[in-house]
Amino acid sequence: MSDRPLSYDELVDHIVNGKAVPNILHIPNVTLDASLSKDASMKPRAKPWEEGKKLDLEVDNGPSEDIPSVPEVVEEEQVSRAASSEHISQLYSLDTEFELQLEQFLGGIDESIGPGKSV
Repeated sequence: MSDRPLSYDELVDHIVNGKAVPNILHIPNVTLDASLSKDASMKPRAKPWEEGKKLDLEVDNGPSEDIPSVPEVVEEEQVSRAASSEHISQLYSLDTEFELQLEQFLGGIDESIGPGKSV
């Protein structure tokens, strides 16, 4: 048979008549004996939500740091404080101050870019 791919009709003809379809690998259905398998030697990784587990991370071969766990229960006072308009206005003022200092650090204030305007 030639190296060209089979047309749809030719492929159907091969399948219907039980002919071998070219370029198909036939892999035998072999199940290996269970005695050939190895026992797992590694412990499964701890899931982030598992309590009592601490994660150790190494960055640039530096000392390992313990990552504090995130508290599961957030107090109502913390939520109300974060949502207050005073807290949000403080964040905006910090952002504006940061932008001004960054512009001064990068070589002066560009007149077209002022506080509250983005690039």
